[in-house]
Amino acid sequence: MNIRSALPLLVVVMGLWLFAACTTEEYESGDGKYSYLRADFVEAHSGEAKKVVYATTDEGDSLVFRGGADCSWTTTPDSIYRGLLYSARDGETAPYTHFVSMSPVLMLNVPEKKREKLVTDPLTLESAWVSANGKYLNLGLCVKTGADESDEKKTHLLGVDRDTLFQHVDGRHELHLILYHDQGGVPEYYTTNVYASIPIGQLAKGDVIKLDVQTYNGQVSRTFIK
Repeated sequence: MNIRSALPLLVVVMGLWLFAACTTEEYESGDGKYSYLRADFVEAHSGEAKKVVYATTDEGDSLVFRGGADCSWTTTPDSIYRGLLYSARDGETAPYTHFVSMSPVLMLNVPEKKREKLVTDPLTLESAWVSANGKYLNLGLCVKTGADESDEKKTHLLGVDRDTLFQHVDGRHELHLILYHDQGGVPEYYTTNVYASIPIGQLAKGDVIKLDVQTYNGQVSRTFIK
């Protein structure tokens, strides 16, 4: 099964609805019944009823939800979705996990070749790291957005572009990527957080990934070893 993004590749509609997580109203904060709260980047698996039945974290933990959890953006049965999951247990040793909320994480797939047109409008790179399972390069981004009453169809475009891939004399591969961002005429009134994952499962352990990001303070280059 392919891992699905909550939105079509590259298209990021910056309305508030995008960042609203699926939630359950049963969660109690503090020292209540569900007080062992955790946050994980996950591959969430939907069942026949489109509910999230279990999730696998980047650390390899399997979180099972009794009866499945409703989530409006997991719209296809028997599929896998990338998400940021908040969950809790009924105590430290409970067999089932309580679903609290889950937000979509954008999947930015690496194209087979360079795009014909590269757009690098600035944004803010807050964090970037290789997942514990080595399957993803995770990004925490901040984009500036706002409503344009004259044209509500304006959207950001967000993706990743392949620059170069070469092999070192020791056999390691090095993949250079550039973050693609088109502001699309969206006003820059306020800042919104966006999480994204770049699949890097095709690379071997020890391979190098270099990512270039255009920020408001100029280009930032980050290097990672899988």
